[in-house]
Amino acid sequence: MYRILKAEMLADKIYLMDVEAPRIAKACQPGEFVIVKMDDRGERIPLTICDYNRDKGTITIVFQTVGASTEKMADLKNRGQL
Repeated sequence: MYRILKAEMLADKIYLMDVEAPRIAKACQPGEFVIVKMDDRGERIPLTICDYNRDKGTITIVFQTVGASTEKMADLKNRGQL
């Protein structure tokens, strides 16, 4: 599990999350994405890395809730984990 450091709703069904992911932040490049899987049986969701901070070890993702997996992901903002 990755820890959610910041989660906010930008607009209706659009969310931004800063996620603690030091290994990803260290190696990512502009235009790359991460694959998010909510559980062992969940679908693989490709999300673009919108921003990163190598010093803090964080990445920023933005996503729209369009199905069960992204709805579940949006609910994680209240629990602080991804």
